[in-house]
Amino acid sequence: MYKQKIEEFLLKVEKPVQYLGNEINVVIKENFDFHQCLIFPDLYEIGMSGLTVPLLYEILNEQEGIYMERAFMPKEDMGKLLRENGVPLFSLETWTPLAKFDTLSFSLGYEACFSNVLEILDLAQIPVKSKERSEDFPLISAGGSCTYNPAPMSQFIDFFYLGEGEEVIVEVAQVFKSLRGRSKLEKLQTLSKISGVYVPSIHINMPFSSLKRRVVNDINLFSFPKKPLVSYLKLVHDRLISEIQRGCTRGCRFCQAGIITRPVRERSLEKNMCFVKEAIANTGYDEISLSSLSSSDYSAIRPFIQNLNKTYPDLNISLPSLRIDNFSLQLASDTEGLRKSSFTFAPEAGSQRMRDVINKGITQEDIVETAVQAFKEGWRNLKFYFMVGLPFETLEDIEAIYKLACKVLGEGRKIRRDIQITISVSNFVPKPHTPFQWVGQMSFEEMEIKHNLLKNLFSRTKALNLKIHDKRTSYIEGVFSRGDERIGDLIYTAWKRGAKMDGWREFFKIQYYREAAEELGIDLDSYLKPRDMNEVMPWEFITTGVSREYFISELKKSEELVLTQDCRNGCTGCGMCSGEIKMQLCEEIY
Repeated sequence: MYKQKIEEFLLKVEKPVQYLGNEINVVIKENFDFHQCLIFPDLYEIGMSGLTVPLLYEILNEQEGIYMERAFMPKEDMGKLLRENGVPLFSLETWTPLAKFDTLSFSLGYEACFSNVLEILDLAQIPVKSKERSEDFPLISAGGSCTYNPAPMSQFIDFFYLGEGEEVIVEVAQVFKSLRGRSKLEKLQTLSKISGVYVPSIHINMPFSSLKRRVVNDINLFSFPKKPLVSYLKLVHDRLISEIQRGCTRGCRFCQAGIITRPVRERSLEKNMCFVKEAIANTGYDEISLSSLSSSDYSAIRPFIQNLNKTYPDLNISLPSLRIDNFSLQLASDTEGLRKSSFTFAPEAGSQRMRDVINKGITQEDIVETAVQAFKEGWRNLKFYFMVGLPFETLEDIEAIYKLACKVLGEGRKIRRDIQITISVSNFVPKPHTPFQWVGQMSFEEMEIKHNLLKNLFSRTKALNLKIHDKRTSYIEGVFSRGDERIGDLIYTAWKRGAKMDGWREFFKIQYYREAAEELGIDLDSYLKPRDMNEVMPWEFITTGVSREYFISELKKSEELVLTQDCRNGCTGCGMCSGEIKMQLCEEIY
């Protein structure tokens, strides 16, 4: 009767294929000792576009006696049907109600999905707060970059994965297998002893830097999925993804990803080629993204691309993250072939002063010269990423974004007249575990001033297309990312008022959070203010391996406009490369 109801719903909803779970390479198991559901708390076409879901799905399903299925945030039409008919949310592969699993694991990659976690649990007819869930309900876990400050979600999640998940998820699954039929408390007590696992109900009042994130020493032991799922639905990024290396040596001071993925570990050229061959054979994809925080820094990038072009002459290769230099442009030319669609730059700041503040390590000459060369090579569309609201920023630094764009436009038009330049501007959010974790974030009023200044400047030049990120979502992202346990109350109260799908402009309503804050007596602006360096912040019981002293030193350097070198050129003393965990390059391969 349950599955019959779901079949009836599929005839009434948009894109029903997203609920079928019958993709190419899907895994179906009948006999297992541990049943887990991996949940991406956003729409199917978003979650299936990244690397996390297919990677963890393959790793766990390769284990004997362990079965991992998937679930996603249903679209509004399906969610409404589930509620109206009293049918609980289900997994994709077997249409099993989520409450029937041993554990549910959420992937938290961005703060805007927090309210969706509560919505998914409620749709699954599972109490959203940990303390309200009896032994009859599954344990709820979460991993991803947002768990580096677990405080806002700690009242909803039973245990968190801290750091890289390839090894620890298997260890956790083995615990569940060995303790099958035992109480939740026994399971949580055992899980709390695993490196890289945080259990809020057990790890109470943890001292400073007492919990370490999990780090995979050798990523050659893990691939991107050899048999990735191939959807029948058009995804946001419908292609293979190959993580060619992990980490970044550049040391941009605003970048949390660059901290929490240290040290750099490169996958060997041989392994990368082997994994690509397997994945293409098992999927038929004709496009691959070579994923990295800085793809052009991969030691074997040139021979890797040459090998791919030779082996798969029709394969479209994309490099999503490139440095602003001629080498990157040469790589893009090698991979784009004759397509020459668009080329993306990330100067981050318009003035040299601000680029020195954030340790970007590039000059205006680098930017302009690379852009000019791109036009000469045949690119017509360029896209630039900038941020506003960075530490020590002035209105002159904001104006510098427009001046730099005009400079590129002027030089480009000397080469060709039909160029298009898009300027994408986001609002800086100071993240935990970065040198800027103590600085303040722009208020609504500050964002309004800076956004209006940019709009007025760019309105003068039609050939420059300006796009500015929504200030409401940046505001809430800042509150969530730097929040404490009280923000959990805020999320819960706002969700009860209707908050969900906060990452989608058409659904996000900031008044839910404002009303909830007023009801709870929470001053949202206080979470965006500068923090005292003597204050121990909610996330500082977790250590990434990078020392607090290093963060303080980098913050001081940013104020003094002092650059820190790329750590490939010499250790910068962050504290990460110690013991067994070292930077691993693959230069010897070629």
